[in-house]
Amino acid sequence: MGTIKHKLLILDRDSDAYARIIRDHRIEGLEVHAANTLEAAGRHLEQVNIVLGEPDLIKPLLPRMEHLEWVQSTWAGVRPLVEQGCRKDYLLTNVKGIFGPQMAEYVCCHMLMHERRSLERFISQQQKRWDTIAPGQLKNKTVGILGVGSIGKEIARAARFFQMTTKGYAQNPIACEYIDQGYTKADDLAVFVRDLDYLVSTLPDTPATKGLLDDRILGAMKPGSVLINVGRGNVLNETALLSAVCNGQIAGAVLDVFKTEPLPLDHPFWKTRGILITSHTAAISFPDDIAPIFMENFQRFQSRVPLKYGVDFNIGY
Repeated sequence: MGTIKHKLLILDRDSDAYARIIRDHRIEGLEVHAANTLEAAGRHLEQVNIVLGEPDLIKPLLPRMEHLEWVQSTWAGVRPLVEQGCRKDYLLTNVKGIFGPQMAEYVCCHMLMHERRSLERFISQQQKRWDTIAPGQLKNKTVGILGVGSIGKEIARAARFFQMTTKGYAQNPIACEYIDQGYTKADDLAVFVRDLDYLVSTLPDTPATKGLLDDRILGAMKPGSVLINVGRGNVLNETALLSAVCNGQIAGAVLDVFKTEPLPLDHPFWKTRGILITSHTAAISFPDDIAPIFMENFQRFQSRVPLKYGVDFNIGY
């Protein structure tokens, strides 16, 4: 047996699955501890120098980890760990490149459901009504992707299969073969959205994205268009969306993420016709996908070379 150099705490609701995968690889120099609650994690905090887990579980324990050097998030979003007042004296990495296919399936599913009038057909079935209203099709429709990272690129690739026109909006010039027309932060977002049939937001939760989709932007969208939000809830002005849907400015919205989760029971979104809630299930963190990212980064950590998917505390991703 090699000398134990590093002590890992896995703090995740699926901690046992992560621990099993990592232990099966018999990584030399790594001692593994698993916990799925804050209480269970408590007895390990004084010694661990590496944490793998969910940001919302890790955050309250940060002050108690004297030897912390690196946190590997099991989420793409790390907002709880980069908020003002949190310690920033360690390496923070997230996960990328694994959620794209799931997100693309989700977006295409809901665009197809809208075109094929799936929910309306279901209601007609409950009423025993023969519904012959003609469906639409994705072919020749335009989808705009707000945020063209790994997830946005995968959505664009999938949209191309359905012969859709793809547009992208990002902070920097877009280099993606699946985007037909790119816009940058210097362009007007209202210009970007005005001809879209679908607007898909993949944006992370940062101060720069807060309330980006407001009255002005939603008002610039054409009637009949649909908003799909798979990024983070902070990007959306919820009052503005409620007004846009209820007043027919847009046809509807598919929302996976919200400012407050779970969505409060008295929130008007629950009963607003035209809004579909999917309860943050668009893309799930599967241990079989994420554990290999940690293990590759651990080898980099041992070799003292830059880790993959490092997070800049100042910008939040």
